[in-house]
Amino acid sequence: MEQKKNNRFERINSGAGDWPLILFFATAGLVVHFMTFDNFELHRDAYLYYAQSEHLAWGYWSVPPFTSLVGRIATLIFGNTVFGMRLFPTLISAANIILIGMAVKELGGRKAAITLGSLAYLLSPSYLHTDFLFQPVCFEHFFWLLSGYLILVMIKRNNPSMWIWLGVVFGLGFMNKYSSVFFYTAFGISLLISPYRTLYKSKYFLFALAIGFVIILPNLIWQYLNNWPVAFHMAELRESQLVHVKLSDFILEQFMMNAQAVFLWFGALVVLLFVKAERQYRLFAFIYLLIVALLMAGSGKSYYTLGAYPILFAFGAYFIEKYSKKYLPYVFSFLVIWMFVGFYISLSFDGIPLVSYEKALKKDAYRWEDGKYHDLSQDMADMTGWKELGEEIRDVYLALEPEQRANCDIYCYHYGQYGAVMFYGKKDRLPQPISFNGSATFWSPDSLTKNYMIWVHFDPENSFDVDSLLTHRFEKVTLKTTINNPNFREDGTRIFLCEKPTQEYMNYYKVLANERKSRYR
Repeated sequence: MEQKKNNRFERINSGAGDWPLILFFATAGLVVHFMTFDNFELHRDAYLYYAQSEHLAWGYWSVPPFTSLVGRIATLIFGNTVFGMRLFPTLISAANIILIGMAVKELGGRKAAITLGSLAYLLSPSYLHTDFLFQPVCFEHFFWLLSGYLILVMIKRNNPSMWIWLGVVFGLGFMNKYSSVFFYTAFGISLLISPYRTLYKSKYFLFALAIGFVIILPNLIWQYLNNWPVAFHMAELRESQLVHVKLSDFILEQFMMNAQAVFLWFGALVVLLFVKAERQYRLFAFIYLLIVALLMAGSGKSYYTLGAYPILFAFGAYFIEKYSKKYLPYVFSFLVIWMFVGFYISLSFDGIPLVSYEKALKKDAYRWEDGKYHDLSQDMADMTGWKELGEEIRDVYLALEPEQRANCDIYCYHYGQYGAVMFYGKKDRLPQPISFNGSATFWSPDSLTKNYMIWVHFDPENSFDVDSLLTHRFEKVTLKTTINNPNFREDGTRIFLCEKPTQEYMNYYKVLANERKSRYR
């Protein structure tokens, strides 16, 4: 009886019809995101990339231009909508599942392996989250996975012409996020110490270097002409965030981020490193380990490694199918159940946006970085309140007389504020907000020339008296509204209408603008 059951599983697991199965899982990923795309507003960071999309350039203060270009395409097609901004990350999620299926097929895996590899990604709380966000991170995962697939094809088929595609993917990946350098550094070292080092002798490798350099050159020129703003960003990031990264937390979170697939990716590492029959693929274990080592050395955040896991899902799924043999039906069933249980548990974790806003609220259940407990997770709170903020500022602006609107500026402290103003105010032609945060420094005027200013203020620590500050800078200051939303990270934001800046403040602003902009000249 057991033999008949195994034979039946073997027939089901035959190689025929793999592509319909791959496309089924890719479509399932699309459906999940399409059904949940409007559960929350855009994340705070998405407003930065939207703002940059309104000022297309070859570079920005903290990131290259790829994501902002995608944002411009999205808004040209769909307007300023949450659906439009989340469509491309959703498509990327499906593309990643297809690439995992293709990698499994390239290795020789069949339906069971394709199913395991696809479910590992589809049911991952980490990728469910990142593919919900309009940020460079989802595109980075795609470029790293695509690179891994191309490397697999190159070494398995002994096809050095794949170098050309790797050059293109490196260039595009670099133009999306500078951390692509981590992946390709790890790959370059791993290839050098592997039996495949002879691939460096191919003429295609030189072509790949040339292609990659040509693609990234405009950004390098932009950085040079603007005095390398990314260096200022990295220094600030290191001082404000990376300094708090603990090595123990970094290592623990590698296992927690994809705990539902730990038997796949960690099992793949073990097999790649220690099973002699699979040594032809050991290169991929070295790539992963070097990425982790580089990020630990640089105090990188734990999620910076996420792009390295999907290719391990493919290897792990293939190895399980290959080595389970007659126990495959039982092992397969256990792993599928394990992944679904992990998925179910993850629905209650911070930052998993598959549940509605109302269902995500839990009385005093989430601790934020301020040490206080709140009804909504901190990450979800970053996807709450921006629409209200943007629309309140818009309403204050539209309440002015037409001649007053033509003579009015808007001042914001950071990209969440000015991005929300731009996103929700574009239809009503609100002016470009003034700010000296990040890339907005480049877009802000050198001096003040208008008599009205809408001032957006949020100071959770009450570190200074904004009322006194503004009354010294303007002849008349009126508090127009206050944002009252306890689930918003910036609850209590006040919106002032200021009239007639003093000569002293105009002089101060001019000096400040010159000082901030001179860093990049």
